Amino acid sequence: MLSYQHEYHCGNSADVLKHTALCLILDSLCRKDKPFTIIDTHSGAGRFELNDERSLKTEESKNGILKLKDSIQADSVLPYGVRLYIEKEFPYLEHGLYAGSPELERLFLRESDQLHVNDLHPQAMKKLKTNMALPLLEEDGVLPFSKKINIHSEDAFKNLNSLIPPLIKRGLVLCDPSFEDGEDYKNVTEALKNVRRKWNTAVIALWYPLLKRRKNETAQMLTELEDFGKLGNNPAESFKTELITKDPESLQQEDGPHMYGSGIFIMNPPWKLKENLEEAAAFYTGIFR
Repeated sequence: MLSYQHEYHCGNSADVLKHTALCLILDSLCRKDKPFTIIDTHSGAGRFELNDERSLKTEESKNGILKLKDSIQADSVLPYGVRLYIEKEFPYLEHGLYAGSPELERLFLRESDQLHVNDLHPQAMKKLKTNMALPLLEEDGVLPFSKKINIHSEDAFKNLNSLIPPLIKRGLVLCDPSFEDGEDYKNVTEALKNVRRKWNTAVIALWYPLLKRRKNETAQMLTELEDFGKLGNNPAESFKTELITKDPESLQQEDGPHMYGSGIFIMNPPWKLKENLEEAAAFYTGIFR
């Protein structure tokens, strides 16, 4: 939806889970020399300023990534996925920034890899184009960046369909719509089934919110995708990992959308992703719950 602005929500606990999963998948893809393709369907601005008035208004980053940062000591023993994620994210925090999915994807990108980012929102697209041309940040300092990023401004699912199957067959589709529109559940299901038909070697990563009012739609979407992945001569494994930060039964009418956590559904996961992501989610539960 064009009304959605991620600046209100950047760096919240849902972002932490989503971006940890993203880093683990990209880390796995980079373990082989073979190139890969990334398609990010709902990219947003790429990086965000944590002192933006919209972020300060909701304080979601304060209760998300900044809370995580404050809880980690120099001698902390961390799950692999958490350590991998914070090594990429924390240099941005030191500059008052939050690295979204396109920025994290750039950090892993190699010369032979392909990255496609997409967003339909005019304001997000303008910032995305600017941010994708800025230098990258890492623990050792600022890195120049000259690799070509393919930037699209189209309907997410039409754009996804036009890009698959890519010439480079190893890769990832990251899909994380706002789910503010109830039709998103059906649209996502059909779009990712189409990915599975046309590009069955792809890792598919779907982020979704846990909302009291959308429990049935969420369950139906996940079940349909899991069942579809099992069809054909090359069935795919799939799993979901959820981070629950509130007791859904404790939410009152005035609590708004009744989001009590978020989840990641993965089809065709890399080796050990399930174990690493579950370990990270358990660690985050201890911080955010």
